[in-house]
Amino acid sequence: MLSSPFTPSPKPKSAHRLEENRAVAAILEQIPELLKVKSVKKRDGSVVPFAVERIGLALANAMKDAGVNDELLLARSTHQALMRIDREFDGHVVPTTDDLARVVAMVLVDNNLPFALKKYFQSLAADAGAGAEQRVISKGVRFHRRFTRTDLHPYEQIEWDVRDAVITNEKGKIVFEQRGVEMPKSWSQSATNIVVSKYFRGETGQPERETSARQMVDRVAQTISKWGRDGGYFSTVDDADTFEAELTNILITQKAAFNSPVWFNVGVTARPQCSACFINSVRDDMRSILNLAVTEGMLFKYGSGTGSNLSTLRSSREKMAHSSGKSSGPVSFMKGFDAFAGVIKSGGKTRRAAKMVILNVDHPDIEEFVECKAKEEKKAHALIRSGYDSSIDGDAYSSIFFQNANNSVRVTDEFMRAVEEDREWETKAVVTGASVDRMRAR
Repeated sequence: MLSSPFTPSPKPKSAHRLEENRAVAAILEQIPELLKVKSVKKRDGSVVPFAVERIGLALANAMKDAGVNDELLLARSTHQALMRIDREFDGHVVPTTDDLARVVAMVLVDNNLPFALKKYFQSLAADAGAGAEQRVISKGVRFHRRFTRTDLHPYEQIEWDVRDAVITNEKGKIVFEQRGVEMPKSWSQSATNIVVSKYFRGETGQPERETSARQMVDRVAQTISKWGRDGGYFSTVDDADTFEAELTNILITQKAAFNSPVWFNVGVTARPQCSACFINSVRDDMRSILNLAVTEGMLFKYGSGTGSNLSTLRSSREKMAHSSGKSSGPVSFMKGFDAFAGVIKSGGKTRRAAKMVILNVDHPDIEEFVECKAKEEKKAHALIRSGYDSSIDGDAYSSIFFQNANNSVRVTDEFMRAVEEDREWETKAVVTGASVDRMRAR
């Protein structure tokens, strides 16, 4: 490891390090020269010239140690870090080595490189123990208080209220009720109803049921903070305490909020599912199609949404493999996927699963795909006229397909030019690429 990513160090002694230097040098040639930041302050108080290449080397080492070999990503990350430094420090403020370490860490987070971030912190920890002369930056991220005080808990900074969370349907019937819950006085009744009904954990009416927004926020903020402590992400105990207090304040005052899977799962399961959306691929074979149904079902169970482009599936106008019969086509399989989404309550709660389906504009079944929801809607209207319940979960809409997905058509530049010029558009077979149909692009 380098003794420090940001201050001068001995020349590289290995071919591996020489290759890294050459790679970073090539990248830096494409990055505009920084005009504002010229110096950096070390921990001993001395000010030294800002070695721009140290940013690129810090990112390169972290990514390589994590097994990420992507020159384009490295170039982009280096550019992001330098531009962030240039924006944050105006030339009158000299950044510290800790400031630069924080920027590198944030860029790794922004580029979804958690393993590289962990390797980066590990390298800093190793450098910190290498001796006083080489110990330039701490082993973790530093945090400063912006919304909280050391002598006052975040919950003591706001006013609280005890109220009831009651939700009724369009007929006035109570569909959810939890009375005597403790909430910040600034929260609206609507926010109270949503949070208590959707995100409070534990069975309603049982002792383990959460009864206060404090419990919900603590469950999330303290769990995330514990992960940071256990993983060595904080520089000091004070930094860990500051992070937890600041996060608690941000959440309880509604400055920001996590997505639903975080509230559903963090602090509840050992390895929680925290991402809100997953993009899933599917191949043109039955095993892959059925595996997609399983994958989506498990993602729905823990509160996440899914998206799939079904254009890889052969159309209903193409033959099945090793058979003269016709394929079912993606729209037929969509009925099964939609049914699973409708019956699996997202995160174990009352809301429906969130699902996105895409079909390419040159797929032979594109017209059926575009019209499928409208045709099902007509069936629902007929059922409603016959006296069936018209509510979102009523018999009319629960009896039809495609109610749990947003359908989108993936268009190309070529198609849009055909629209502009009022030309014909051609759909192509998935398996052979042969022309299947021609129609006006408009």
